[in-house]
Amino acid sequence: MSFNWCFIGTGAIAKKVAKELVTNPGHQIVSVFNRTKKKAEKFAKKYNSTVYESALDAIIDPRVDGVYIATTNETHFSFCKLCLENHKPVLCEKPITGNARELEQLIQLSKENNTMLKEAMWTWYNPVAHKVKQWIQEDRIGKIQFVDCIFNMPIFGYNKAKGRYINPSRYGGALLDLGVYPVRYVYELFGKPKSIQSTGKLYNGIDLYNDSIFDYGDFKANVSSQINALVGEHCYIVGEKGKIKVPLFHMTSKAVLKTREGKEVFKDKKKKFARQFRVVAEIFKGEKPNELVSLESSLDVMEIMDEIRKQIGVVFPCD
Repeated sequence: MSFNWCFIGTGAIAKKVAKELVTNPGHQIVSVFNRTKKKAEKFAKKYNSTVYESALDAIIDPRVDGVYIATTNETHFSFCKLCLENHKPVLCEKPITGNARELEQLIQLSKENNTMLKEAMWTWYNPVAHKVKQWIQEDRIGKIQFVDCIFNMPIFGYNKAKGRYINPSRYGGALLDLGVYPVRYVYELFGKPKSIQSTGKLYNGIDLYNDSIFDYGDFKANVSSQINALVGEHCYIVGEKGKIKVPLFHMTSKAVLKTREGKEVFKDKKKKFARQFRVVAEIFKGEKPNELVSLESSLDVMEIMDEIRKQIGVVFPCD
């Protein structure tokens, strides 16, 4: 399959993605835009791409089949809007927007222009995540009793001086950078909770940590993220007949199922970014059903995160 990508943003995540993306046969990066042109030129040289002076020019390059947005959180809405207005399918890094209202506007624009919009959430293009969901649907661990899903990383310590992570005008804080992963993981497994109770600690108007209890009626899920703690990441799902452990769940290559019958380990070590882009390209070209990471699910997740921010007092300009 042949697919030509435009990259908006050439930072750390774009570099990681590009390295895997080009391992997909027929996939190439043909156009590039970055706020700092020198960085774009260095990136483009590696992938034999064309550097453009503006995002619009990069997007409307006639060779472009789809656009990947890898810029900072506060810019996602405007770049997605630019793509949709120019009828270019777009895959945008998480979080897709700053709040649910922004995403609702993009969804409407996507429908009006008959142009696809997708959120880049590589976790849910990962066969390991699908296997975990399958185990639950097959009732392998019985009635769910408790879920613990956390993602902690000391971003605050080594990026404190850089500003973005502690700046509300740039949609900083733990929830949007890290918390979107556990929120989405629990949502994809169990849907929207009946109620949410959240606490957190603020610094400069953003959340250093957030801790939420999702109440599903029959069980509760602890969902939390921190940018001022030692690294810690897992999802534990405890049921009456067994439990599932997913270490490093957002990027994991392994899930472990333990029941009375014994232990089962599922592994998948294939390139996860590459698979995400391969599947999305097939969706954009109409070769695969538009099933994974639907806009409706992205909107549900944004609504959940809006509620968490409301309860802990984090406000962004888009609010």
